[in-house]
Amino acid sequence: MPSSTSAARQYKTGRVTPAKRDLKPAKPESFKTRMLGVMSGERWDVSQSRSVRSGWAWRGMMVMSLLALGVAIILAGNHQATLGLLWVVIALGWFGVSMWMWRMHARYMRGG
Repeated sequence: MPSSTSAARQYKTGRVTPAKRDLKPAKPESFKTRMLGVMSGERWDVSQSRSVRSGWAWRGMMVMSLLALGVAIILAGNHQATLGLLWVVIALGWFGVSMWMWRMHARYMRGG
C-alpha cells in the first residue's frame, strides 16, 4: 500500500459518507422562505413526533404527575389547601397528557 495520502485515497475504504472537507456549509434560509414553508398548508401529525415513537416521553410525564401529586399531599398536610388543590389540578393535567401519549405510543407500536 502506498505511503502517501493522495495515493491512499485511490483505494476503496468502504466509507459511504463524504468527508467533512467535501461538504459545503448549508446556506441559511431567509425568514420569508421559512414563513412560506410554514404557510404552505402541509399539516404536521403528532403521531410523527419522536415523543410518540419513544416510550420514555409518556413515562416521564407519568413521573412528573406523581411528583406533583406528592407536592399536593405535602402542601395539604401543611395546611395549604388552596395550593394543594392547584397542584392536584396540575397532577391531573400531566397524568392526562401521559395517558394520551401512552395511547398514541401503543397505537404506534401496534402499527396503526
